[in-house]
Amino acid sequence: MKTLKPLFQCFLVITGVFWQAGYANTDEINLWAIGTAWAPDKSDVLYREYHFAEDPDLDLTTRVEYRRPDGSVFAEKAIDYSRSQTAPEIQHIDYRNTARINTEFLEDTRSAMIKVGFQAHDSNRYREELLTYRESVVVDAGFDPFVRKHWEQLIAGESVAAAMLVPSRLDTVEINLTKTDSHHCDGASVDIQCFVIRPAGMLRVVGWFVDPIYIGYEQVSRRLQVFNGISNLRDDNDEPRNVLISFEYF
Repeated sequence: MKTLKPLFQCFLVITGVFWQAGYANTDEINLWAIGTAWAPDKSDVLYREYHFAEDPDLDLTTRVEYRRPDGSVFAEKAIDYSRSQTAPEIQHIDYRNTARINTEFLEDTRSAMIKVGFQAHDSNRYREELLTYRESVVVDAGFDPFVRKHWEQLIAGESVAAAMLVPSRLDTVEINLTKTDSHHCDGASVDIQCFVIRPAGMLRVVGWFVDPIYIGYEQVSRRLQVFNGISNLRDDNDEPRNVLISFEYF
């Protein structure tokens, strides 16, 4: 688990204004899905992700509340796909510590850029960097539309490359996404398509991260059903952890 942590801080990944913790008690008419994060052996529920789809034109999450089993909110993120679906603008905040992530999609007459801001859970320093945008760049929740965009290639067994934003590095890393056996996704349905995420190129040679990440999608809806790997949220002791997340849609 020692090196996988930075890659999926991108899945926090996570415009707008930071949401207050009390927002969890408001009308949940836009509740779209709930992801239950289990310990890898399913012995304990660690937290739940409440996904809201507040744009009727999108079949995508626009806001997430991370809640403890008792229902209290400990982290939130807002997602804006208006500039790009695969590289959305996000804002993430963890109320337990100083961790926050912001991305902003910038366009001018010459090129498009992504401004990335990051503050670690154990730091009072907020860092920013400008990155050049390209079609292969994927930011946080933009991974979901990225999978849908390349669905036919993936289910045919082809490997698809992406440049995944890693906020803690203020940079992207090259990854490969390929189809794999469904048992890795702990899928309860034969309609689950399971994919594995691994580093590409030299990152793979030097073992930049050890454990692969598995994501399972329902065949017809092409919605994420299972996430099996390093969590984008640390535990209450600020330690990274592996989770098995199952999603229910409404």
